[in-house]
Parts: sequence; C-alpha cells; structure tokens
Amino acid sequence: MKSIILLLFALPLLGAPVNHNAPVNRNYGRVSESNTVEYAPISLRLGNIVNGRAFPHPVTVLNPSATQYAVQGWLPVVTNPPPVFVRGYEAVSTGHWYVTNGVIRLEYVMRALPPRNLQLSKMKLKANMRQIGIWSNVWQMVSSDPDLLSDWNDSVVFDERNEFVQGAFSALEAAGLTPELREFIITNSVTEIEVRQ
Repeated sequence: MKSIILLLFALPLLGAPVNHNAPVNRNYGRVSESNTVEYAPISLRLGNIVNGRAFPHPVTVLNPSATQYAVQGWLPVVTNPPPVFVRGYEAVSTGHWYVTNGVIRLEYVMRALPPRNLQLSKMKLKANMRQIGIWSNVWQMVSSDPDLLSDWNDSVVFDERNEFVQGAFSALEAAGLTPELREFIITNSVTEIEVRQ
C-alpha cells in the first residue's frame, strides 16, 4: 500500500502525460515549423519569483498577463480578417500564419465576389425611396419616360442588374445619392434569397 501511495506522489516528478484537450488561451500562441499555431495554456508555471515577490515553490498562474505570456515565448494571436474597403471583394484566409512585430497573424487575400443579382420588390423600393426622401424625384423620372413607365407598371419584382434599375441608380448617384444609401435601398428591398450568377 505504501508503495502505491509513493508512486502516486512520484508521478508528477516522472512527467505526467500531455493532455491535448486541456483548455487553451487562443489569444496567445507559437507558430510551429509546420505553420500551425500551438495555443498557450490558460495557466502558466512561472517559477519562484512572480511580480517581484519570492515564493518558496514554483507558482502557477491562471489567466496570465500578456507580459507573463511573453516571458515564456507566447505571442499574441490575431485571426480577425482585415477590413474590406473595395465593394465586391471579401477577405479569405489562406490558412498561413506569419509573425510580424511580435504578433502572430493569419494571412488573408482579397477575392472578388461573384456578381450579385438580388430580386427587389417594387413596393419595397418605393417605400425605401420614400423613407429617405427621393421617391418624388424617381417618380418624376419614371413618369416622364413612356418606356420607363411601362417597365415600372409591368413589373412586380426587379432584378438588381436590370437596365432600368441600374439606370435609375446611376441617375440618382449623379444627383448625389451616396453608395451607402444605395446599398440601404437595395438590401431593404430584397424579396427573395440573394442569387449569385
């Protein structure tokens, strides 16, 4: 019995098996040679001196500070995609990690989105244009051209890429409609799930 108890006390000295399912802090890590990130543990064994205080035994700290992680070689990890400043593009991860200025970052590339073609409700278009105060200008433009008026009267739903819709938005943008308001009108006038062709 004594030998079993002694063996249990000796296990930590022999080295316990690594628990790969142990909780980790995904805000800190290290990049391996195979370009994967090893995430930091949520607790660190810091030694006998912590924050300038000496202890008689090594101290383990739960949720260490950035400085405590840095001392042991763990770097901050950033996985957020960069902001997309060009309409019609999205940031897509390459899966490649790199270290710059002491921070581990996930690499992203910009990829063009396929052209979208939303189905727009005539009644929602009218309501949204009325909400931002441009419906009277649009109606004046539509009613002054017999072809446009016929297209308007014959339709219940418009494709976003329809010549009539594109022409109307181009005229409105020339008159001062901002891209943000254009997007507001379009996204709030959708009748069905977005279709990409």
